[in-house]
Amino acid sequence: MTLSQLVLALVVGLASGMISYLTASGMSLIISGMGTINFGQGAFYILGAMLCYYSVRANVPFIAALLIGFLVPAAIGALVEFLLRPVYGLDMTYSMLITMGVSYMLCDGMSFLWGNTVRATPVPQMLNSAVRIASMNIAFPAYYVFIIVFAALIALALKLMFNKTKLGIYFRAIISDRHMVECLGINVQLLFTVMFMIGLGLGGIAGALNAPISGLTPQQGLSVFNQVFPVLLVGGLDNMDGALPAALVLGVASALAAIFIPTYYNLVPNLIMVIVMFFKPNGLFARKEG
Repeated sequence: MTLSQLVLALVVGLASGMISYLTASGMSLIISGMGTINFGQGAFYILGAMLCYYSVRANVPFIAALLIGFLVPAAIGALVEFLLRPVYGLDMTYSMLITMGVSYMLCDGMSFLWGNTVRATPVPQMLNSAVRIASMNIAFPAYYVFIIVFAALIALALKLMFNKTKLGIYFRAIISDRHMVECLGINVQLLFTVMFMIGLGLGGIAGALNAPISGLTPQQGLSVFNQVFPVLLVGGLDNMDGALPAALVLGVASALAAIFIPTYYNLVPNLIMVIVMFFKPNGLFARKEG
């Protein structure tokens, strides 16, 4: 493997990892705060990608298309959270089945509206170029750098929101001791709605970011969920911070495997997940209790 191939693999792996991080962090927020696994995350990822595609086709600026990919899934998330309210406090299986049902309905709805043709959003003209390191004779797509930087800014914004804002303080309090927050008279129900909206919005904007890289169809929602689940398990289901290093490690490992073992590279994230689960069943960065 040449140095150029290595650098390209690292850049592609980091970009892929950042997209996985956004998807997984949204799921982790919902798991840690609300105690439920959102099986519909993959469908909202696809929705974000489709919205980005059609927005760009309608001559909407790409950044605005990314924002639409966040806002529309987030808005629908408020409705989905309303559907989950009757099963709060019950076994997690109920909420898992509801979100899975929503996923099937959303994917079928997108198929009805837009068909199952593979769609890929054109790379924005200003990013449709190569970043070159002349001294090392290396070049890689500028759009991958944009993904890394843009997703890193979102990660930073989430970190600041959790640590510096009143909303973030409430979120952390709910994650630590939900019943105590309820006793203080804080509207936990409203916070659940906002939390769910942010979680689904992160999945949508991840799909929108990925839209120019790979073609997607509405029926790929569950496959997206399966791809991001190793990130959740390796990073720790209930820890958003753990999703970032887990996603980057799995993304880079998968990109390198695509060079050395291209036939089996899709197995690498699952293999790493199994190894981690064997030694640390709660994940490498699981939140400590107490």
